[in-house]
Amino acid sequence: MLTYEGLFFDNPLVVQKLKELDQPFLGRVNDIYHCTFKYKPKGDEIFDDLVGEEVEVEVEVIGYANNGSNSGFLLRLPDYMMPYYINYNGEILKPAHITASLAKGAAAKDTAFLRFIPFGNPFTITGRFGYWIRDEKGGRLSYEPYKKELGLKN
Repeated sequence: MLTYEGLFFDNPLVVQKLKELDQPFLGRVNDIYHCTFKYKPKGDEIFDDLVGEEVEVEVEVIGYANNGSNSGFLLRLPDYMMPYYINYNGEILKPAHITASLAKGAAAKDTAFLRFIPFGNPFTITGRFGYWIRDEKGGRLSYEPYKKELGLKN
């Protein structure tokens, strides 16, 4: 089952930099550092045309927040990716972000509601568009086209 799609930041140098900036660390990370574009996408919300593409995300990682339950980084996505970013809370588009760490009992979905403080020196990180898939083995990251995996046409 496709749980969510988005940009995944699994490069060890990126992970190390984000961990260093996430202070204090709240105890656990939600899967892999990522920016969710859509939770439980269906049909035309599944963007196989982006899967596996390595992108320089002007993640002017532009801000950070930590409220003791959730911590995260505010991102600025490249303009060409904005039509794919459909991560809504009701009718309101959530800010593009990475959940950095969570305290016990905290939910990753709440990171979007943090009050992010801008960085004085934004920086860029590299990520790849992919899918987080839950199956009988647990969860896994995939950079393969999902519709093709299911035998569906784009």
